[in-house]
Amino acid sequence: MMPRARPTIEAMSDHMLRLYPPLEATDQGLSLALYRALAEGEPVAISALAAELGWLLDDVGRRVQRLPGVHYDGVGRVIGYWGLTLDPTTHRLRVGGRDLYTWCAWDTLFLPALLEARATVESVCRGSGQPVRLAIGPSAIEAADPEGLSVSFLLPDPAAMRADPIGSFCCHVHFFGSRRAAEPWLQAQPESFLLSLAEAYEVGQRRNRARYAAMPDLV
Repeated sequence: MMPRARPTIEAMSDHMLRLYPPLEATDQGLSLALYRALAEGEPVAISALAAELGWLLDDVGRRVQRLPGVHYDGVGRVIGYWGLTLDPTTHRLRVGGRDLYTWCAWDTLFLPALLEARATVESVCRGSGQPVRLAIGPSAIEAADPEGLSVSFLLPDPAAMRADPIGSFCCHVHFFGSRRAAEPWLQAQPESFLLSLAEAYEVGQRRNRARYAAMPDLV
């Protein structure tokens, strides 16, 4: 079977960047602080985040409410933020000895750079159920098993993405150990296509550099 046609890396990156609301320089710092607080493995109280930043509590509360993809527990603490979550999923991201989770396979590739930390990933091939393992540093994929990993991807509708990023995008983005393992999925998902691990990583790094442009030392 011929490989499914897909956009260029540049076109994918441009499309994905249009889906992410732009962040002011101040909100870029807040976003990274929230990711890193959540990576400690416990729900994040807004008051603790404000104290960490040295900002006014009301200001932090308002700014966090404006961030996309923030999930709270029953007492108003943050338990998930745009790809990173404390709720178990198929994709385990282990950072500093702590078990975290991500919404989709792609999240595991761009989050280590934002956390400025090395991470190990444990997931599964969506087609075969076989284990997937990766080691990812702040600036590179260091190891991957199996070697021929790919990632299913699609270009989501902007309105659907804003309303429900998990249901419109993340539920379609999985690891596959081989193209053969991915073929049934691709047949059933006409909008999906495959990226190599390196391509998916590159799209994620472009996303990071553009979204956090005021943080030049990040990546």
